[in-house]
Amino acid sequence: MNDTFMKTRPVFPLLLSMALPNVISMLVNSLYNIVDSLFVAQISEQAMTALSLVFPIQNFVNAVAIGFGIGINAQIALYLGAGDHENANRAATHGMMFSLLHGVLGMVLCIAIMPGFLRRFYRSRSGGHGRDLLHHRVPVLAGQHGRPRL
Repeated sequence: MNDTFMKTRPVFPLLLSMALPNVISMLVNSLYNIVDSLFVAQISEQAMTALSLVFPIQNFVNAVAIGFGIGINAQIALYLGAGDHENANRAATHGMMFSLLHGVLGMVLCIAIMPGFLRRFYRSRSGGHGRDLLHHRVPVLAGQHGRPRL
C-alpha cells in the first residue's frame, strides 16, 4: 500500500477520486428507491404503504451502518498515519465483525418490531390493524419483491 498517496497527489483530482464514488452511491440509492416505488405501487396500495412505512427504518439502519463505517475508517486512518499496520488490520477486522453483527441484530429487531410498528400506523379498510401489510414487511426489508408465506 502506498502511504504517500494523499501527500503527493494534487488536491482537486484527489478530491474527485474520493468524492465521486460517494456521489454515485447516493445517486444509485435514490434511483433504487424511486424505481422500487414504481414497481411496488403496481402490486397494490398496501404494498406501497408498507414500503413507505419501512423506508424510514431502512434509512435509520443505513445511517447507523454509515456511522460505524466512518468511525472505523477514522480509526484505521489513525493507525495507518502512525505507521501501525497491525492495529490498522485489527481495526478493519473489528469493523467487518461489527458490520456483520449490526446486520444480524438489525434484521432480528426489524422482523420482531415491524408488526407492531405497522399496526400503529395503518388500519385496513376491513377494520384490521395492518394485518394485510404484514406479509409485505419482510420482502421490503430484504429488498425482495414477492409474497412470502408467514
